[in-house]
Order: sequence, then structure tokens, then C-alpha cells
Amino acid sequence: MTDTDRLPELDERLIRSRLQRTRFARLGYVDDDGPVIVPINVIIDDDERVVFHTNPTSALAALDGQHVAIEIDGFDPASRSGWSILVRGVARDVTASSDVVAMKAKVAPVDSWAPGVRNRTFVVLALAITGRTIPMGADGDWFAGVPAS
Repeated sequence: MTDTDRLPELDERLIRSRLQRTRFARLGYVDDDGPVIVPINVIIDDDERVVFHTNPTSALAALDGQHVAIEIDGFDPASRSGWSILVRGVARDVTASSDVVAMKAKVAPVDSWAPGVRNRTFVVLALAITGRTIPMGADGDWFAGVPAS
């Protein structure tokens, strides 16, 4: 892969700004059957910890101590451009914890779109955060042969 094949990285300021506005993401983890990616509602705190709530009987409730990935992205179909931020970290169930981080996470205003009770609180402690932009190609076509509409 040459340098011209690599996607440009987002600068740290832009990553932080987009993280602060994020309310929807994808959570990736590995279970006994292999990789899983699910949509989740989140809020990112001032220390770039990802907070989400889940149902006590959901698969996500078993993620305590597991390595996970959170993807946040956006795109503009008109310009065929976009961006993506990847947070790699460890999920921590803070439901029964009483430390400052846990107490803030439990009252974080995560607006869950899923039905049912969401009274388990998780915090993803970031180990690495990266971001990339996807600029429109010189030929203006991301996917040859696929219509733009």
C-alpha cells in the first residue's frame, strides 16, 4: 500500500469534536460464534469514555472486562465522502460501582432507542482512538459500476 492509497487521518481536534456530539455508534466484540457488531446509543464523556446502557439479560451485559471496538461515522452521499472514528477499549460494567466515573456514567443522558429496560451501565475505557476521512476520489467514483443514487 502506498501513501496515496491510505485514507487521510482526522486531526485530534476534529475527533474530539465529533465524539462529543455522538449519540449513535456501532459496538464490535467477539463472542463464542465470532465477531459481532451491533448498533448502540451512546454518550461520550469529557474524558472520552463511551457510556451505554443495556438490558441485564442482553448479550452486551456479558461484556465486562472484554476488549471492544466502537465505530462512529458519517457520510455525505452527494459528495461521496465521509469520515470514521474508531475507539478501541475495554468495556467495564459500572452498574454496581460507586466511584466518581461510575456515578457520572449512571446518570449520563443516553437516549436509548431500543425498547425495554436498560438499567445496566457500561463505560468503555479507550485504549486507542483513531479517525480517518474518506475524500471523494479523483475520478469522483467510489464504486465503479454502482449508481450514485
